[in-house]
Amino acid sequence: MAILLLGLVGCSSLSLAYNQLPLLGGLWADRYLDLDSGQKARLKDRLQAWQAWHRREELPQWQALLRQAQAALEGGITPQELLALERGARASAERSLQRAAPLAAPLLAELRPEQWQHLQKTLDEKTAEWREKQTGDGAADERGKRYTKNLERWLGDLDRPTGRQARADAAAWRFDMAAMAQGRATRQARTVEALRAWSSQDLAGGTAALMRNMQPLPVEQPYRDEVMASVLKLLNGLDEQQRERVRMHWAKWAAELRSLQAG
Repeated sequence: MAILLLGLVGCSSLSLAYNQLPLLGGLWADRYLDLDSGQKARLKDRLQAWQAWHRREELPQWQALLRQAQAALEGGITPQELLALERGARASAERSLQRAAPLAAPLLAELRPEQWQHLQKTLDEKTAEWREKQTGDGAADERGKRYTKNLERWLGDLDRPTGRQARADAAAWRFDMAAMAQGRATRQARTVEALRAWSSQDLAGGTAALMRNMQPLPVEQPYRDEVMASVLKLLNGLDEQQRERVRMHWAKWAAELRSLQAG
């Protein structure tokens, strides 16, 4: 659910995507768990209950985090400010997972062995797709395009020189395939471990496992450091016209968040 929420923040219409969260969340879960019709109906009810809580309790936290980002942008973002924003996002994810755990646990407890097998198979297929993309001839260019797209989801459209610089930065990152594959395998195992824990009512243990997935492994730290350095360079290199475009993009988000909170 935390991953899905992060994706929603970058959507062109946050309000439309957020209001469709029970539907989108149900489709996403069904793809991994191959739910039957009764399980889908129960999941929809739980997602609606979770969304009602999130709208009431967590959307104000998102607005506060956005104001924090806006203030940091005006003065030039420091590494400490960027890390503080990241901690705020992780705290929101943790609260969301803690709320989701007791809602998800009964549904996970009724999964049949073949549904757990379907989950593992789907995760393995996703890993195989990822590995193929990361080892192809155009892998570096693809990382550059993906990095630029993610930046534009958060900052709005980049001008051509900034976009070219972002793609060049990403293409030059030292991508250690063995280290990144190890990280992906660890997160996959933790995800299954977490869902198994929730299914047996170990809510705290499952949530902790999912939260560990949001932290880089030691072998991934050099790559993460390059990404963070690139983000800081880009943000602090924006001219006034570019900053104004970011302000307008975030002002639209702020208005949508207020509207969503009001229901």
